[in-house]
Amino acid sequence: MAVIRRGGCEVVLALMVAGCSPHTVSGAYVAQGPQFVELLQITQSPDGQLLGTLNHFDIKPDGSSERFTLNISGNTDGHALTLIGKANEAFAVPTNMSGTAEHGVITVTQPNGIERFALSSPEAYQTAIQRLGEEGNAIQQANAQQQQLDQEKQQEIAAENAKQAAINNANQRVQDLANALNKYASMVQEHHDLSPFHNGHDKVMTAARHDLNIQKNYPKGSVQASQVAVRISQLSVQLTQFDIPWGQYLDRGHTHIGQFDAAISASPCHAGQEQLSACVQELDAEKNYQAAKSIVLREMDDVGSTIKQDTDEMNQIDHEASAY
Repeated sequence: MAVIRRGGCEVVLALMVAGCSPHTVSGAYVAQGPQFVELLQITQSPDGQLLGTLNHFDIKPDGSSERFTLNISGNTDGHALTLIGKANEAFAVPTNMSGTAEHGVITVTQPNGIERFALSSPEAYQTAIQRLGEEGNAIQQANAQQQQLDQEKQQEIAAENAKQAAINNANQRVQDLANALNKYASMVQEHHDLSPFHNGHDKVMTAARHDLNIQKNYPKGSVQASQVAVRISQLSVQLTQFDIPWGQYLDRGHTHIGQFDAAISASPCHAGQEQLSACVQELDAEKNYQAAKSIVLREMDDVGSTIKQDTDEMNQIDHEASAY
């Protein structure tokens, strides 16, 4: 017998029968379906009054179970009957339904359809409960296993997504490095002319050597010799100022090469991830960088050695001129 719950607290069942018969309907009746079982136990008095209980048990789609009991009252003539079911709860509202009792079967017509209670026993009801309980446990176990499988699948998907994200990030890092290496190589190819540096040095050093030779034509300690010494001292200052940006060029060169070498060393392409698609571009860019690096190192050595050599000579010239 389907049971209707309203407001979470009221459950009402009613069976109505009309007619006359000397047969008694007293007994235990069981109605069951794939997911529920109900035990209707009623007693008929000599005047046709009915009293009893309705026990209900069902399992939900998730395997959980529900059970409750209704108080039953009504009357019968042995064939047609009226049963009124009311939950043992405050404010429960009873509902009436019609039915018949015939050949050990009580048939009830209700809004959800027709339900039949067959003459049976409480033991059969308990057996059905046990069967449904086992089915509910099986459903819950299957659901738990499915949830575990779903969680594992989600974890696999998450791990795969994380792996792919890491690959994408690594590819982007590699591509960015390749772009930076190529850009640096292009810059070196376009700006590796040292003629302005050497022309500047040659001009100052030629003037200093020339003045030192001229100074020797004047008497030591003479005004003319002192004027030449001052001019050479000015050339020394001029050379120092001229070399400031070139010294910065050396610093930048060391910094850039150090940064690029460190980036290449830390690249995923050199850390067991050579399968990254962007590694092909990086390896090509590294070749361009190594060619540019050779140019820069050669130029840095040239600039550094020239600055040191000319500075030493200029200091010697300045010293000789000041002491003359």
